[in-house]
Amino acid sequence: MRRPLSRILLLHLGRLSEVVFALPACSAVRERFPDAHITGVATPWGCELLALSGVVSDCRPMKSAHPADLLLPWNAFEVLQALGELRERRYELAIDFHPSGGTILMALAVGVRARLAAGRPEGLAEFFFNVWRVPENPRRHLVDRYLDALRALDVLPTVRRPTVRTDPKADERFERWLRARGIEPGELLIGFSPEADPGATPWPWDRFRDLAQRLVAHFHARILHVEGERPTRREFPKGTLRVRARALRELASALARCALVVSGDAGTGHLAAALGVPTLMLGCASTRRPLGDEHRFVERAALDRCSVERAFEMASEMLGRSRTATLFRS
Repeated sequence: MRRPLSRILLLHLGRLSEVVFALPACSAVRERFPDAHITGVATPWGCELLALSGVVSDCRPMKSAHPADLLLPWNAFEVLQALGELRERRYELAIDFHPSGGTILMALAVGVRARLAAGRPEGLAEFFFNVWRVPENPRRHLVDRYLDALRALDVLPTVRRPTVRTDPKADERFERWLRARGIEPGELLIGFSPEADPGATPWPWDRFRDLAQRLVAHFHARILHVEGERPTRREFPKGTLRVRARALRELASALARCALVVSGDAGTGHLAAALGVPTLMLGCASTRRPLGDEHRFVERAALDRCSVERAFEMASEMLGRSRTATLFRS
């Protein structure tokens, strides 16, 4: 597709971690079509992430892409209104990163003639997409699979690593929140997010807790228990600060303040990695590992053999190389 496009629809109603992996592909689309009006359709947090990345002109949040949810009486009016507004814009191309019955119906209802599946469609769903895509290689990283799909658009990506910036106003609010709790500027903060996406292998909670205790004892750090979309009532060591973000901007600012984030394979950990925060991810598949030399990960197959001692060694090495190392060496 060599002709210029003026209106593009990006659909991604998958989990936050998958939207993070789609950021390089979204950036590549923006670089390929710099003057196009690009609209994103994603979950509320996914929309915030796309907005922070700067790759979309605007974004439409939707809580669910399931056809049954879209037709519920309390959702139907809002959905029909959104579809009507999108249809008026006459999009020339829809890129669906997480194909489902709902997103397919959405693209058809909006009247988009050219439809590309950037994620693998299931079953007969592939017949609703009419832009050629290379066969997906499940052994490749999800970032690369998304980028491979864009070859049909003559998109040559210049960046492979997901990156995102924080909102300065949210940063200021979080700093005030820290000061109100007695945290001094420059104090070493380590973020913990034990949650794991459905289907991922979680590291046992008690190991997360024991690792946090060791890091507190050895580095005199404060622990930030950073909760994502699924809060928990379990407790970390005494003195831990619990961060329950109501918006992705707040979550990003909290993560960016940390010298290290220890996480499971879920959106919070992948967001931290995209922010450039050294991230130790426990239990991720190799095709979902955080990209960047400052990050470390333990694959699912080896997670049972990952002791607290081993995780502490990895975290200590990462802290020694992190951007705040001078704070606790002085």
